[in-house]
Amino acid sequence: MMIQRFIHIHISRRFNPITMTTRHLSSSSSSSDDLWLSSSYKFFLPNPTRWMDNDQFGHVNNTVYYSYFDSVINRYLIHHCHIDYDVIRGFMVQTQCEYRRPLQYPDVPVVGMFVRKIGRSSVTYNVGLFPSSVLKGVSGEVMKIMSEGLFASQLTKGTEDVNALAVGSCVHVFVDTRTNKPTPLPDNLKTGLQKILSNVESRL
Repeated sequence: MMIQRFIHIHISRRFNPITMTTRHLSSSSSSSDDLWLSSSYKFFLPNPTRWMDNDQFGHVNNTVYYSYFDSVINRYLIHHCHIDYDVIRGFMVQTQCEYRRPLQYPDVPVVGMFVRKIGRSSVTYNVGLFPSSVLKGVSGEVMKIMSEGLFASQLTKGTEDVNALAVGSCVHVFVDTRTNKPTPLPDNLKTGLQKILSNVESRL
C-alpha cells in the first residue's frame, strides 16, 4: 500500500511558535470523497503555475500548493468580502493538504473553495486544486474577467464532476490590526463568506 508522508504545520490560536508534526496518509484518502468532486465547491479561480514552482523532480513542489490556496482565499476576501486590511487581517493558523496527482509548469490549475465554518473571529475553508477542464463551457468573455473568479452558479450546468488533484483546508483567525488580538468578523466579511458556505462533510 502506498504511503504518503507530509509535514503538517500548525500554529496555535495564541500564536505561539510554530509546531510541526508528521502525519502519514494511506493512498485511500482520509478525507471525505465529496471533497474530491468539483460539484462540492462554490467558487473557482484559475491560478497559473510558475517556472519557479517546479522542483528537481520536474513537478510543482508540494509546499507551493499552500501558496495557491492562500492567494485564492485572499483574492476572494478582497473582491467578494471587501475586506479592509487596514482594520482587520487574517492569520492563517492551520493548513492541511492531501495529494493525488502532480502538477507541472506550465499547467493552469483551477482552485475551488467553499467555507465550512464561520466562527466569531475565525473561518474554516476547504480548497481543491482542479485541472482546467473544470471550467469547460465557460465563455471566452467570462474567461477575460476571471481575475475575480467565478461562482459555481456561473459554470455550465449538467457537466460531469471533475476530480481534484489535491484538496486542503485552512483556518483564518481574524485580528484587529492595532492589537493583533482576535476580533469579531465584521458584517461585510460574514456576508461575503456566507455566499460560499457549505455543509459538505470534511475530515481534513
